[in-house]
Amino acid sequence: MQTQVFKCSYFLRTKWLVVLLPNHSLISTMDTTDLNRVAFSWLAQLSLSLEKKDAASCASLFHSNGWLRDLLVFSWNLRTLNGHERILEYLSSNMDSTTISDLKITSDNVYFKPSPGSFPGSVSSGFTFSTPIANGRGLFTLTPTDSESGSWKAFTLLVSLDSLKGHEQSGAEQGVYHGSSLNWSEVREQRARMIEANPRVLIVGAGQNGLQVAARFKQMNIPTLVIEKNERVGDQWRKRYPSLTLHTPKRHHTMLFQPYPENWPRFTPRDKVADWLEQYAISQDLVVWTKSQPLPVPSYDKAKKEWTVSINRDGRILTIHPQHIILATGTLGGPYTPTIKDCALFKGQILHSDSYAGGPQFVGKRIIVVGTGNSGADIALDLHVRGARTVTIVQRSVTCVQSSKTVNEMTDQVWREDVPTEVADYRSLEVPFQLKKQILKERKDFYWKKDQALLEGLAKAGLKVNLGPDGSGAYPLVYERLGGYWMDVGCADYIVSGKIKVKSGVEIKKFLENALLFEDDTVLEADMIIFATGFVNIRTVMKGIFGDAIDKSGPAGGVDEEGEMNGAYRPTGRPGLWYAPGDFLASRFGSKLLAIQLQAIELGYMKEDIYH
Repeated sequence: MQTQVFKCSYFLRTKWLVVLLPNHSLISTMDTTDLNRVAFSWLAQLSLSLEKKDAASCASLFHSNGWLRDLLVFSWNLRTLNGHERILEYLSSNMDSTTISDLKITSDNVYFKPSPGSFPGSVSSGFTFSTPIANGRGLFTLTPTDSESGSWKAFTLLVSLDSLKGHEQSGAEQGVYHGSSLNWSEVREQRARMIEANPRVLIVGAGQNGLQVAARFKQMNIPTLVIEKNERVGDQWRKRYPSLTLHTPKRHHTMLFQPYPENWPRFTPRDKVADWLEQYAISQDLVVWTKSQPLPVPSYDKAKKEWTVSINRDGRILTIHPQHIILATGTLGGPYTPTIKDCALFKGQILHSDSYAGGPQFVGKRIIVVGTGNSGADIALDLHVRGARTVTIVQRSVTCVQSSKTVNEMTDQVWREDVPTEVADYRSLEVPFQLKKQILKERKDFYWKKDQALLEGLAKAGLKVNLGPDGSGAYPLVYERLGGYWMDVGCADYIVSGKIKVKSGVEIKKFLENALLFEDDTVLEADMIIFATGFVNIRTVMKGIFGDAIDKSGPAGGVDEEGEMNGAYRPTGRPGLWYAPGDFLASRFGSKLLAIQLQAIELGYMKEDIYH
């Protein structure tokens, strides 16, 4: 066995990938006939193994270090298995209860016809399949085992349910109702009243995740009510710092069913996100109650499999009985501010970044920003540009820093203008989280060099920087920690030039009347302290509303040992309680998986004991 290193564009991202393969000559070019032959031959072998329910034969179609990602196909869960042993164990445990048939290579660009893979000599293809109750699709990438036998094996295989038979997405309506005897406002009002009277699902939170899940559920005929504590949909964005602009391009953070206009800004400003969410709820015909919150403590009837939830709707107490509650408030709860001695002595202003309303009111003041994540850097930049007398960033721990340009060079290669969002999402999800992390780690020297001037400049200015604990960059930290990273959009230049100061490596000891005293007995004078120190986990906040139900659910946020998001669009351990966290992509794709599970429970396909 010989280790070969391929320089590859892995799923449209330029990275290094180490593949353990026998020595062979790389195939530099393959025509359409060759591509089809390889893809059809491998899928035929997979089809035969599945037909015989032969787990060993199926596992043998993978490289020894291959990856299987299963989204609801072999089990009613989201799983990722790496290596022969784990893949074989998983298939052996689940194959007898799973019948997969009618595997077909796809022939169109939407579902990936056979094509050259992401590194020399590889072949990728999409396919569809069927089970007795569902329609499915998949995507595989093959590499040759050796040049003499001409055999190919899977390095990655993604399989997922796409819909339950007879319960597919409804698609677009005709727009004509009862022979034009009813107008649209009447139809919408009637539908809203029916949902409000008897929602099958209650979604808590009308941010991008709650709204995308609701839009998906509407398409899959699941009556859903969304409640939002703020006065308007989008207020959770309007209340963030005014200079906030999303750090990923619009193609990555577009909304389900409703992409942004062609002339939309590349990076969406805070208020445009807020306004888009507000009109999205209207254009997608979602039923949303604003100024509404659940009251403690909802109860769950195991026999009826439904909740009793009292909701304070702008002062009116209403009670509903949904079968499912989905918490779409993210995994972040209330602001976290560290406890520091003698806080009451400080005569200036103390606030959390969550309450920061913009820099103009702080002209001429001495400001300390505690925290070096995205929010801390953006706020420090805003304060300096707006005319604060001094701005000093206090760093509590080493920070992963990458330029937004570097991060978005990768993002742009996946979510391209000429690739439908659904296709880009699926391609990105074929590569399991842990594999992406491994690839990024192997490329750490490349990414360090790309941002070398930035990183060395920050280090010289006193900031402790790295590319994450293992060198894999900011991407893994988004899912693992929801913090500890900083995608720079300009603050770094002001730190390097000395216009924004840095205090690093020393803990805050206590407040003074007009300053902070540090453990090394140095003093930083300040008129204002802003804590950009993150948020508590949503479970902490939700426990105050749902009580023991939260204790009985599993963790929310971060990833498990397989690299799947904890509690995200999958069973939580508590019947009828679900989480819909993550970024725009997570809910854009995960909303379908969640809808299928709810449908499967109602139809009796997915048993309640999946939770136990």
